[in-house]
Amino acid sequence: MGARRIPAVQAAVEIMKDEGADTVFGCPGTALLPLYAALERTGGIAHLSAGHAEGAAHMADGWARTTGKAGVAAVAAGPGAVRLLSGLYAAQQDAVPLVCITGREASAPPAPAVPLRHAGYRPPDLVRLAGAVTKRAERIEDPARIPGAFREAFRIAREGRPGPVLIDIPADLAAVEIACGPVPVTPSAPGAERALVDGVRSSAPGAVVPLSVPPDPAGAGPHWALAELAEVFAARPPADTYVVSGLPEVFATGGTAPRRHRVPRRGGPPGWEVPTAIGVRTALDSRGERAAEVVVVVDGRGFPLTAGELAGAAQYEVPFVVVLLGGPEDTDPFTDPVKLAEAYGCAGREVLDPAELRSAVEWARKEAVSTRRPVLVEVRAERAADAYDGLPADPVHTRAYGT
Repeated sequence: MGARRIPAVQAAVEIMKDEGADTVFGCPGTALLPLYAALERTGGIAHLSAGHAEGAAHMADGWARTTGKAGVAAVAAGPGAVRLLSGLYAAQQDAVPLVCITGREASAPPAPAVPLRHAGYRPPDLVRLAGAVTKRAERIEDPARIPGAFREAFRIAREGRPGPVLIDIPADLAAVEIACGPVPVTPSAPGAERALVDGVRSSAPGAVVPLSVPPDPAGAGPHWALAELAEVFAARPPADTYVVSGLPEVFATGGTAPRRHRVPRRGGPPGWEVPTAIGVRTALDSRGERAAEVVVVVDGRGFPLTAGELAGAAQYEVPFVVVLLGGPEDTDPFTDPVKLAEAYGCAGREVLDPAELRSAVEWARKEAVSTRRPVLVEVRAERAADAYDGLPADPVHTRAYGT
């Protein structure tokens, strides 16, 4: 087939489709309008809006872990786009292949050097900032370069040790028509298309491996709650259950159940679990695995940071169960997680008595299926000290969300 004249960004979208991307996770903005138009013309790729750039990266991360393909995130360049770096760093640490697109209002010659107090608004230089947390960060300066840049981005994200790649595209260049012929498809590296969720692979970076059931269910600490959860989901009809958690207690050694999986994280920022679960759930739904369940086990301190992504999950009908573990000493008089979840259109329930946990989780599972929305179960239970790096429970540390 001969060359066609199409908008440069449409060639990029067609390459995304060739590479198996069926969802773009992003933060809408004027600079991304050419991309949205190309997605609409091409078809076959959905767009799920995130609350902020970090959430978009974690969603694409969860999607990539579940499919074994490179996830795609798109955000408009601006002050908030700097939050993308946290998601890129997490993907780099866990060797998750991502292709991140940042859109700019328009290309322009470099502004003259002036004192900062006299300078107008300038978007952050994400290409420079992302250099240390990506395998490649490139700014497009020639629209004819876009097809090749995207094909290379997917190849680089997958090959060797997988990781994130960033492409920065000014909106005016994205909309320019270029002569575009067939772009050769680069063969995938051996094993590049294997899903990271298979229950067999070792716990290598980026992998999702079988969830371990904590030993001694009657033991102290959080084990009673985790053991109870393991029993609840083990008793369900055969289907996969995916547990997204960064709590060290969830990774206790012990026997394994063959159809439960966990999504671990080496050093993700606080609150990564909810947006990552959105990506996992979206990938499962897109391949028809609606019977599979996604469960988030998260601590109460990191949850508020990305709780706003629950609104997007409710809007796009992305159901999963969130089990929030918090000790009595962690109660924040200014934040009620259940009411916070309800404010975003989701249901929630608090559990103070261990005897009520099983019924609350069973309710949450049914509610998630019937409403097609996330459902929160807040459990007030004692936990191991290393869950918070041994920080004392005082007014200073109560609101300390850092890792």
